[in-house]
Amino acid sequence: MSFLLQSRRTYVSSRWNRLFHCCQIATFQKSQEMKKIILLMMIFLAGCQNIDIDKELKVLDNSDSEELTFILELNTKNNSPEDVEEFTKYLSDFIVEREPSSVYGYYISEDSNKVTLIERYNNSQDGIQHGIDFINGPNFDKFFEIFEIEKFITLGYATDEFKQFTKENGFEIEYRESIGGYVRR
Repeated sequence: MSFLLQSRRTYVSSRWNRLFHCCQIATFQKSQEMKKIILLMMIFLAGCQNIDIDKELKVLDNSDSEELTFILELNTKNNSPEDVEEFTKYLSDFIVEREPSSVYGYYISEDSNKVTLIERYNNSQDGIQHGIDFINGPNFDKFFEIFEIEKFITLGYATDEFKQFTKENGFEIEYRESIGGYVRR
């Protein structure tokens, strides 16, 4: 891979040198048409040079990952689909500005009586911070006006500290650890 990267850099460098030489000729001849063409070519090559060829996704076994995924099955408590959707959109906008979650989404059933909330955090500490922010934040009461938690599943490696925090705060969670799979980053 480094050979390809070095070859690409050498190729781009030689192209820049040629273009620079052409620019000198074009400037010397005062050819406006040639200047425009060369400028467009330079812009194109500059864009090509910014391509990150060196970046590869890494595969990590689930059992080696610290990520936590929350799956909450929620009852909408007979709230209207419009009220549920309005609140989930508001809450999603609120969370994205303040929280470290990498996935956060609500999914409603066809009959609008059930919602699945999926959240993913980098590690147990991020999950604890989310819990602290949620419990002490402005949306806690409204959340439980709209929803009732029927099932709360945590996937991945939850630390003892995380389990203690959730237990002390009244969350009944079903924990599931990985027995196979991977995370690609």
